[in-house]
Amino acid sequence: MERSYTYKPMRFFLITNLIMWTAWLIAAYRTYQPGSQSSRLVAILELVGLFSPMAVALWMIFTSKSQELKQNFYKKLFDLRAIRLWTIPAIFLIMPAAMAISVALSHIFFKEPLSQLALVKTAPFVAGLIPAQLLLVMAPVVEEIGWKGYGVESLRGKRSFLKVTLIFAALWAFWHGPTFFMHDYYQNMLIRTNPLFALNFIVSFFPATVIFNWLWYNNRGNILTAILCHNVIDFQGVLQMGQIAKCIETVVFFVIAAVIVISNKKMFFEEFPAKIGYFGKA
Repeated sequence: MERSYTYKPMRFFLITNLIMWTAWLIAAYRTYQPGSQSSRLVAILELVGLFSPMAVALWMIFTSKSQELKQNFYKKLFDLRAIRLWTIPAIFLIMPAAMAISVALSHIFFKEPLSQLALVKTAPFVAGLIPAQLLLVMAPVVEEIGWKGYGVESLRGKRSFLKVTLIFAALWAFWHGPTFFMHDYYQNMLIRTNPLFALNFIVSFFPATVIFNWLWYNNRGNILTAILCHNVIDFQGVLQMGQIAKCIETVVFFVIAAVIVISNKKMFFEEFPAKIGYFGKA
């Protein structure tokens, strides 16, 4: 009889961050050197860091000798039967609605233009040889296979789902740390423009993760829905949204997250047990 698998969150997040921080800090140093925008080394280092959650998750899953863990991963990645139909419009409406409300409020109270909802005409930030638009599409795929394939579930145990969600939000925000040092990258531009905008970027992970995880849980861990959620929120990267609107957006996210938590107390405050594939009683 196969022994029950024990999740290893410390190993997963430590190795993931060690790979990513090492690669991205070297890349950050290189971005200040002449010709860095055409540097293949910088592009390779960027991809090494970006793929680290997925690579470590796959390594831990497929070297685990646990058939249950492997089957659960395949199920979350390929089995679409777990997706609840009502979550699809929720994924495509909640975040865009929050963006629209935030832009409207920025227009009313700060005279910011409504054209912030228009698409940008040029790349919104520098990403070396990797087109920024491609990065915005690719990042959610490779990140979520790692985060939802193993990372979030590795935090299972004698913790509530809300606590797991907030712990992961902090870890996810920390994972983006090196990007603040990459010359002319989005996060670097934030901290150079106004440190409060950089702080808002970090704080926004907490309500956004509550919203993401609520939808992910309702779809019984389906990774595709997590990728869609991530893609939708990253879509604002190609909009002309200003930082005032994004600060307002974080407040809107907190309101939405609070309503979700209050309306789903059983989900968020019950234990998220260390049982592979458990997402409450169906």
